[in-house]
Amino acid sequence: MIKAYKKDCNYSYTAGFFPTFELINNKKDKLRCIYVSSNSKSSSGYLKLLQLVDNRKIIFSDNIFSKLKEKDNDHIIGVFDKYEEELEPNLPHVVLVNPSDMGNLGNIMRSMLAFNYLDLAIITPSCDRYNPKTIRSSMGACFSIRQELFSSFEDYLNKYRKEYFPFMLQAKNYMHEIKKPLDNNYALVFGNEASGLDISYLNKQAIKIEQSDKVDSLNLATAVVLALYDFKFNKN
Repeated sequence: MIKAYKKDCNYSYTAGFFPTFELINNKKDKLRCIYVSSNSKSSSGYLKLLQLVDNRKIIFSDNIFSKLKEKDNDHIIGVFDKYEEELEPNLPHVVLVNPSDMGNLGNIMRSMLAFNYLDLAIITPSCDRYNPKTIRSSMGACFSIRQELFSSFEDYLNKYRKEYFPFMLQAKNYMHEIKKPLDNNYALVFGNEASGLDISYLNKQAIKIEQSDKVDSLNLATAVVLALYDFKFNKN
């Protein structure tokens, strides 16, 4: 029987039709089963679901459904096996060092997908990428993003020898001043929400995002989306 999520579970789950469809479309081989509330049998979402999966994987169980759902409008829950992936070495990477907020992590995945960045390295310790809250905030984008965990940034660089651009307040270069790489062999590196990147990350390609002095720093997810946009469209 599926129980409420804990980090040491070997499974997790989606909540809601849209992220569940993203799970089916991108990681169907990891799908265990789908719980559906009895009051959604006649919904358009359920009819679409019947076209996508074997109906033997569909379970009507309001009892267990009420234990797992987080919101009253979660009419469907998709249970899937956790999985591990490696990044694509020939594409640009986003590197998050010790991210601690699941909402930020999910939002970053969604923004990455919006700008066609598909590879995310996470330096641990970090928040749980498989927590249903992370999955919800990504709106299912997590199933399109390759994710790989590393115990240190050095371990990441040893495996993927990328030219990297750390984003940090101590940097001397603003984003528009940095010459953007013409190939895909680069990584954009961001620190923890509370403390940012350690001074050891500072290099000649370190970047700070120009802003007013009315705030001390930008939210991590906001900083990432600005960087993704700039590196995608402002080649100089």
